[in-house]
Amino acid sequence: MIPDRRPALDQVKSGLKIAGILLVVGASWLVLWSFLPTQRIEAWAWHWKHGNNIQAGDLKVPVPSEWLVRGFKTGMTQEIQLINTQGGKLFWATISISVERPPRNIAVADFASSQRRMMEHLGIHVTDTRQLAIDGVTGFCLDGETTMAGLPVRNISCRVGANFSMEYIGSSLKAPAFYAILNGISKASRG
Repeated sequence: MIPDRRPALDQVKSGLKIAGILLVVGASWLVLWSFLPTQRIEAWAWHWKHGNNIQAGDLKVPVPSEWLVRGFKTGMTQEIQLINTQGGKLFWATISISVERPPRNIAVADFASSQRRMMEHLGIHVTDTRQLAIDGVTGFCLDGETTMAGLPVRNISCRVGANFSMEYIGSSLKAPAFYAILNGISKASRG
């Protein structure tokens, strides 16, 4: 190693310049990183790897490209979250899908009544009830509204059969996308 023959003060100044440059580069990187749409990039990567559908129990659920998918296994229940990554804060939305194993032994009408009471207890005003069927299996959706931090929030809770449920929480502007996903659900093909 070649010794540095400069005076100590010049060496310190040179070191401070290098440290300053590294600090500016690091701070710039952090600022730029905060503006990157990381969830959107995650969604692109997920769709590139898995396509535009996810299997939830015996059902195939369509997943539009702007939705990020996160899956969890909690005990005997399969949980899937879809998070909207497009449109910013005005279009925030999360869809939660649950498939319970073993299925509950409860009539759909009783479950609808119980779900309505729970939603109203949470301060959600149920505005619409819809009947639905997926490949001959009947179900229902309760569509409600509430406010959080002064902002209107749409809460839609659906149940099909004894073990499949799907819930939407988010902006009213993104709720039609939820119903489009719900209408696209079909029986998963075996094979």
